[in-house]
Amino acid sequence: MTVRFENYAAQSRLDEEKGWHGMDVDFAKALLDEAGCSYKFVSIPWGRSLKMLEAGNIDLVLSVTRTQARTEFAYFVGPQRMETIVFAMNAERMFDVDSMDDLFSLPVPVAIQQGAFYGRTFTERYSKRLGDETQFIFVPDNQTKLSLLKHGRIAGFLEEKFNIIFQSTNHPDFMTIKIAPLVVNQSPVYFAFSKKSVSDKQLEHLVSAYNRLNKTGRFSEILKKYQLD
Repeated sequence: MTVRFENYAAQSRLDEEKGWHGMDVDFAKALLDEAGCSYKFVSIPWGRSLKMLEAGNIDLVLSVTRTQARTEFAYFVGPQRMETIVFAMNAERMFDVDSMDDLFSLPVPVAIQQGAFYGRTFTERYSKRLGDETQFIFVPDNQTKLSLLKHGRIAGFLEEKFNIIFQSTNHPDFMTIKIAPLVVNQSPVYFAFSKKSVSDKQLEHLVSAYNRLNKTGRFSEILKKYQLD
C-alpha cells in the first residue's frame, strides 16, 4: 500500500530521527499492520493526493470527508475520527467572524486548499457568493497559507482546529494565530482507499481489520494519545 501524508502538524510529520510520525501515521500503521499489508509512505500535497487516489497512483489517504463525488473513486473505511473546521487568523490583525455571513463579508481574501471539502453549508454559500463578497484564494499546501498570512495577503484560512491548536504550541509561525468562534464544519473523516488499486479481497481484509481494532479500542487509544478522546 502506498500511503499519502503531508509533513504538517500533528497528523503527519517527517524528520530524520523519527521518520514519519503523528496521529494519522499511527492510524495507518495500526490498520495496515492489522490487515497484514506492507506499505510505504509518500509526501504529497492535499490537492494532488485525491487526483492520484482517483487514478490509482496511490492507495490510501487518511482523514478524508466522505462526499458523493468522492465515493465514485474511493472506498471509505471508518469513521476514523471527527474533524472540526474553523477560521484561523493573525492575532495582530483580527476580524469578527462569528457566522458564515461574517466569513463572506471580509475585506481581505481567505485561503482554502485545492480539493478540500469544508462542509455542505460552506459549499452552498460559496456557490452563491456575490462579486463584492469575500474572495477565496486556492492554495496547494499548508505552508503557502502560512506564508500568505504572515505577509498580510489574506485575512486568514480555513483549517482543522486540532492542527491549529497543535501548531500554536509547536511551530513559530503559529504563535500569533487565533481561532474565530465560527465552526465552519464538523463531520467524521475516513480512511479513503483507491477503487482503482485496491481489490475487493483487500478491501474485505481492511474492513475486518478496522472492525477488530475498533472493537478492541485501539483507535480510541490513538485519539487519547493526541488528546482527542
